[in-house]
Amino acid sequence: MLIEYESSKSIEALKEALEEKSKAKNFGVLTVHDISKTLEIKGFPISYQCLILEICSPKFARIVLEKNPEVSTALPCRIAIYEKKDKRIVATLSPRLLIEMFQAPQLYKIAEEVENILKEIMQEVV
Repeated sequence: MLIEYESSKSIEALKEALEEKSKAKNFGVLTVHDISKTLEIKGFPISYQCLILEICSPKFARIVLEKNPEVSTALPCRIAIYEKKDKRIVATLSPRLLIEMFQAPQLYKIAEEVENILKEIMQEVV
């Protein structure tokens, strides 16, 4: 399930706000991928701007990885910012549904907590 919010703010303003709010919620920003720029450099441009922020909470990552190392394939959390018509979209995949793919019921509560924090971060920036 895609969790998404619309915004009329600029891509850059959303990126900066996401970085600030993530840090305020104890999620470090590991990197920011400018997908549109990378594709353009490689000769495959797209017609809109697209960024992906990789964020991680060491606290939650440790808990999850100690219980199920396979979940590492779904880490870190990613929040995308992209243009769609005249709006900007801030979106992420549901951590709860990702954890369900791993059939790890012992992690459902943690995934729900992470999802709620991601929603808070995204709602506060749009």
